[in-house]
Amino acid sequence: MRVGSCHVDERHARAGVFAVLLVWAVVIYVRGVLHSSPAPAPHGAGLAVVVLNVVTFALLATGLRIGHWKGRRWRAPGTVLLLAAMGTSLSLYGVSPHGGGVWLSMVGLWVLVTRLPLPAGLAVATAAVVSIGLIGAAFRDGGSDLGVMAAFMGLTLGALATRQGMIAQEATRRAEAASTALAERSRIAREIHDILAHSLSAQIVHLEGARLLLSRDGDRVQALDRVERARRLARSGLDETRRALAALRGELPEPKEVIAELAEEFRASTGRPCEVQVLGTPRELPPQAGLAVARTAQEALTNVRKHAPGARARVVLRYLDDTVELEVTDTGATEPVVNLGGGGYGLVGMRERAELFDGTLETGPDGEGFRVSLRVPVQDGAL
Repeated sequence: MRVGSCHVDERHARAGVFAVLLVWAVVIYVRGVLHSSPAPAPHGAGLAVVVLNVVTFALLATGLRIGHWKGRRWRAPGTVLLLAAMGTSLSLYGVSPHGGGVWLSMVGLWVLVTRLPLPAGLAVATAAVVSIGLIGAAFRDGGSDLGVMAAFMGLTLGALATRQGMIAQEATRRAEAASTALAERSRIAREIHDILAHSLSAQIVHLEGARLLLSRDGDRVQALDRVERARRLARSGLDETRRALAALRGELPEPKEVIAELAEEFRASTGRPCEVQVLGTPRELPPQAGLAVARTAQEALTNVRKHAPGARARVVLRYLDDTVELEVTDTGATEPVVNLGGGGYGLVGMRERAELFDGTLETGPDGEGFRVSLRVPVQDGAL
């Protein structure tokens, strides 16, 4: 709410500054009209000055109001009204060459050059410069006002530069959107990998054990127990999928809660203990930091089940001042390793996830077992 209110206050401040500048410009313009020749009057040329000013302002304001619509799109009625405003403004220039009315057409010219297709914008600019020259030659004592014509050409060049800047900004926004979408797809791919590795690999372990028991010993009781464990893991995998979807929506529980659930699942699926230790003062983490910690713990415990059967596991979560550290270790395999296949992308995915948030991941042997250590910065502005 605080951020939203700040944005609203900023918009109000900009609108206030614009309103002040607009009022100031109108006052200066009206003062110039009152001191021009012919001056506004209820008859003759003075009446024409009044009518053309009123009509020009009305057309200009209405064209700007209804023309701008959904970013860079420009409605045809707005274009017509701005062209009409430029026409009445140039007519005002013919009636009162020194009255300043010609400058009103510059507003319409700027908008049309930046918003219309390039050929149409250039055609409008060319017609405006030629009209200034012809009107000056016909109605001014000194002929065409080269200064005004130069001002219109300079305005056209500025509008073209602005137009290119708008196109470049649009291209940048599209590139950023594409990059964000690609990063999101990569993140979702990692989430899917983590879920599959965590749930399916444990199921395969139990089903493979059941197959060996039935084919070798015919122990139906133990085989049934293995099948039951695989069934529970399948249900757990479904729950984990729901949690992953919640995480993608930013609804992931705190890492210490997720790690406690993972430890319980590890004990249920392997029959081996998984010690969990939380050091420091637990606190709410940024969503992406919490997701990185939870998914790394999940992948590390999955790897223990896959590559170190019979091992005990230990998970340590440390809350430090500006970082959070996760360490997962195991005691090494005590049973034959079942070859489950797979592409071996677990460590790669964990390292990529850590690097996304300027974190570090260290992996390697730890005595007879293996160690995975994640360090993620969580200070303000880190994520």
